[in-house]
Amino acid sequence: MEKFTVLIEARPFCAFDNTPMEQLEQTGMQIIDMRGSGVDDPQFVKALGQADAILCGNDLRVNDEVLDMAPRVRAIAKMGAGLDTVDIDAATRHQAIVFHTPGANNQAVADHTFALILNVARKIIYCDRSLREKRWEHTKIMGLEIWQKTLGLIGLGAIGRCVALRARGFEMKVVAHDPFWPEEFALEQGIEKMQIEDLLKVSDIVSLHVPLMAQTKGIINAKTLELMKPTAILINAARGGIVNEADLYQALKNKKIAGAGLDVFEEEPPSQSPLLELDNVVLTPHTAAFTFEGMHNMSAGVVEQLIAYYRGNKPVHLVNARVWDKREA
Repeated sequence: MEKFTVLIEARPFCAFDNTPMEQLEQTGMQIIDMRGSGVDDPQFVKALGQADAILCGNDLRVNDEVLDMAPRVRAIAKMGAGLDTVDIDAATRHQAIVFHTPGANNQAVADHTFALILNVARKIIYCDRSLREKRWEHTKIMGLEIWQKTLGLIGLGAIGRCVALRARGFEMKVVAHDPFWPEEFALEQGIEKMQIEDLLKVSDIVSLHVPLMAQTKGIINAKTLELMKPTAILINAARGGIVNEADLYQALKNKKIAGAGLDVFEEEPPSQSPLLELDNVVLTPHTAAFTFEGMHNMSAGVVEQLIAYYRGNKPVHLVNARVWDKREA
């Protein structure tokens, strides 16, 4: 009998702790370790043809084209919560289940969100660079306080709620928009529900915590940026396509808003982005989830579900359950 073969593409998988990889190997599965490779590599394409499951991250676009090269694949194990790189409809057409690891990096991303808020508000990166360049701008650099300011969260899911809890320490007023409103949590934390337009008008800091999909693509654009206060800060540690970066560049350059902190971009890496020229934006290379704990949680979570599937059990965070149900029937 042919062995069950797993093709590992996700670069962050077991980046700090090899235990989940060892757990996979102990099950008897055959592992093809091609972390950091992709469809431009002929060896990777060859491996796709041998794989029964793909363990992927944010680099590989799993679509019809890729799945056509992987006729044996019946499971797509996505490391992380975001599913914008996996075409769920294509996977369903190919009779491949998809599962992911929501919740594994909530705390890491919430921490990073506040790191961006504070860095932008107090111009930490600029101050550091100024000193390294032998400039002493002691009375020239003015920051913004976040104490008791209004934090507007677009998205009050798992990560948004973690950010809201951190805001309590700064005695911030929190307002939020989410079509799937967490009534009990919002009531407990005194979070006011708002439409996006109203939220943008009243918030001193706007932080995005929604997935990238048709409804959220480009929701921050020239029109919505015009609604924000000139002293406001925009934070995006969700997905790049949620923000129209050309419009954001103009808003920052023309001081329509005070600053921005971005961990994600429309094109990654953003090597040609004009945002790199500006001093009122703090940029990080899609590292919000990259903590020892967050990476381990994602690696362990995806392996736990992959092993469950291998043993005939339903993965906990299954996305397209109808494929599973059809097989079971």
